Amino acid sequence: MTKPTVHIIGSGISGLRCAENLLQSGIEVKIVEMTDSIGGRMRTTEKNGFLLDHGFHVMQTGYPHSKAEIDFNALGAKRFSPGAKIIKSSAGKTKQYVLSDPFRSPISSISALFTQKWSDLYNIAKLRLSLGLESPDRIFEGSDGTTESFLRQSGFTEPFINEFLRPLFSGIFLESKLDTSERMFKFVFASMAKGDMVLPRGGIQAYPNLIADRIGRERIELSTPATPIDSTTLAIRGKEIKTDQVVVAHPQRETSDSMNSVWTVYFSAPENSIKGNYILLNGNYEVGKNAIAHIAVPSNIQPTYSPSGKSLVAVTIVGDAAIALDLYSDESIEKQARMELRDLFENSDTWQTVEVFHTKNALPQSESQSNASSSVIFNENEIISCGDHTTHGSMEGAIKSADHASREVIRRLGISA
Repeated sequence: MTKPTVHIIGSGISGLRCAENLLQSGIEVKIVEMTDSIGGRMRTTEKNGFLLDHGFHVMQTGYPHSKAEIDFNALGAKRFSPGAKIIKSSAGKTKQYVLSDPFRSPISSISALFTQKWSDLYNIAKLRLSLGLESPDRIFEGSDGTTESFLRQSGFTEPFINEFLRPLFSGIFLESKLDTSERMFKFVFASMAKGDMVLPRGGIQAYPNLIADRIGRERIELSTPATPIDSTTLAIRGKEIKTDQVVVAHPQRETSDSMNSVWTVYFSAPENSIKGNYILLNGNYEVGKNAIAHIAVPSNIQPTYSPSGKSLVAVTIVGDAAIALDLYSDESIEKQARMELRDLFENSDTWQTVEVFHTKNALPQSESQSNASSSVIFNENEIISCGDHTTHGSMEGAIKSADHASREVIRRLGISA
């Protein structure tokens, strides 16, 4: 008996996950990908001995799927220090101070008592404890105001929001006003409290590569644009192909118009130019005045990210912050990044630019009253879609949507689970 075949358009994490689920249920798959590489937004390229993720990425070990299923040891993953370091410049002087997770790094957290209001530290601890008791489904059924409104209602002070929470979560949500649904904030905050931010040894694409190898690379056709026609027909190079089911694992054009964007500027710096394993938050972050949300040194976490004797510095500039300063080109972004780095780090003028990435469709918007949820509902006979644009903007959202899509395929094909 011939196995049913499903064509999946797109080889990002959601398409790969969907394909793996279907193969495990005895369904043959064919993945078609318009670009020359798998991974979607989780993509890594090599340049001059540096590993460059297309946009600064981390994996979260606290996400439910990640915690249950991903073998981070197999990926050679190493973690950032929990918490963050805030860096500020004022009157020609630079100050840095650490905000650690008080539950995991109590000694490192003592310094925060002298730099932050006790009420903010108390509110962080209270939020950590309360969200730790909530399931993701419960969070996504809860209040759906903006993140900014929720933070103010929770009693956080203006300096704490602007110096810590805004630059941190602007870099996560890729929007600076914190209009993202408070559901997403609570979900991400709770996941961060339960796990670590980590980098795989081979770059962020190591995880998509791992799934692709399990699927079998022969089932993936690269550099192959495809267009869905209906639920059982797609067009490849002008030729219509019939299949048992079509799954679209990428945002459609109308969805792409509501995606957040981000710029990432990579610099090569002498080794130990920036020490430590914390993400550095720009304590001066103010949209319309400056652009850098945060800075990271991936090579401090994973030495594989840079050649010997060098550090790889990743600077994140969120799309709306760039637009507010009329920055639309690689050259203008690099110039702005260098100007701001000059105020924060001595000798940054000696750093060499490695690459500038502009990721236009980096993350779906999850604004208040949006459908930021953990479930997907399909209408009968419609083309099945998956990806984090159908749930919520995260790797967890992409995987959950793939699981929903694969279950719907199995149901339509009448295959027993």
